[in-house]
Amino acid sequence: MIPLLQRELVTAGWLDLQEFLDVVAISEMTPGPIAVNTATFVGYRLFGLIGAAVATLAVISPSLILAYCLVRFLRRYQDHRLTKRILAGIKVAVVVLIASAGLYLAPSAITDIKTLILAVVTFFLISKTNTSPILMIFLGGLAGILLQL
Repeated sequence: MIPLLQRELVTAGWLDLQEFLDVVAISEMTPGPIAVNTATFVGYRLFGLIGAAVATLAVISPSLILAYCLVRFLRRYQDHRLTKRILAGIKVAVVVLIASAGLYLAPSAITDIKTLILAVVTFFLISKTNTSPILMIFLGGLAGILLQL
């Protein structure tokens, strides 16, 4: 989703690359999918409150309709062996998609040795300890502020 958003928003001239990276960072910290948060931000930036509402509805409507249809189907076949295998495969795909988004953004987001060290330490703490990712987001923001001073 992130490469698609970048291509559509930056190429169209609605955001520059730095604004896009800021939107992605804020969207990842706030509840909800990145596409919805980004649409809300860009809609608000371009057309105010009405733009935010229209952009948000435009982004969530197809997903709501598809999810409704999918839930009706899955309820009927939830105990079927094939359904369970499909859902297991989807879990793996989600992990790969999240990892690829991180790798895609890394060259633009990691701009110097300080941010590289911060990224490595954060990854280590989250993956090797029980450190809360939410706590790491706040500590990362604080570290970013302190490193800019």
